[in-house]
Amino acid sequence: MINEEQFVKVPMWILKISQVNGHKFTDSAKNLYCYLRGFDRAFPSYAKIGDVFGITPRAAEERVKKLLEMGLIIKDARPGSSNLYRVLDIPKGESSLPDPSEKEDESNGILNVSEIIIEEETQESEFPERPEIFTWLLSLDKKKPPHEETEDFVKRALDSKNIYLCENDFDSLIIDLKSESTIYDSLPF
Repeated sequence: MINEEQFVKVPMWILKISQVNGHKFTDSAKNLYCYLRGFDRAFPSYAKIGDVFGITPRAAEERVKKLLEMGLIIKDARPGSSNLYRVLDIPKGESSLPDPSEKEDESNGILNVSEIIIEEETQESEFPERPEIFTWLLSLDKKKPPHEETEDFVKRALDSKNIYLCENDFDSLIIDLKSESTIYDSLPF
């Protein structure tokens, strides 16, 4: 199912919960939990979650980790593919009000489980640090076709290495490249 609604529904009973499994249940955790819970099966990346909530992909990853620690989602690692996340209901006893939609699934003992796949853009060890990216791109400046725009060339180069930057980092990188290289500086940004 694709969540096509333009809002995240946070039930009142969830808003009243202050802790889950001994962890503080913050407003941001409640919003992300309800966002992920709104899908039967979805594939939001950390970047997509970041776009939805106005945060960086790294911050989105940290929020997902917090939900894991709280026991609200379960991570099934799938080497060579996106991880599979199962969104669980809030444990009974955490809320003074029952979830009106709560129905026990007798086949697995877990209530209302949704599966979510969150694409992890890279593994930490494969992701070069910013100075390495910058140096690498500078070494490519002579390979840049004169007719290709700077942004397109840099995006293509980064994509070839599965490197994805948030918009602000990408813009900063372009500005830095233009200040260091006559090839990158020769085309309008």
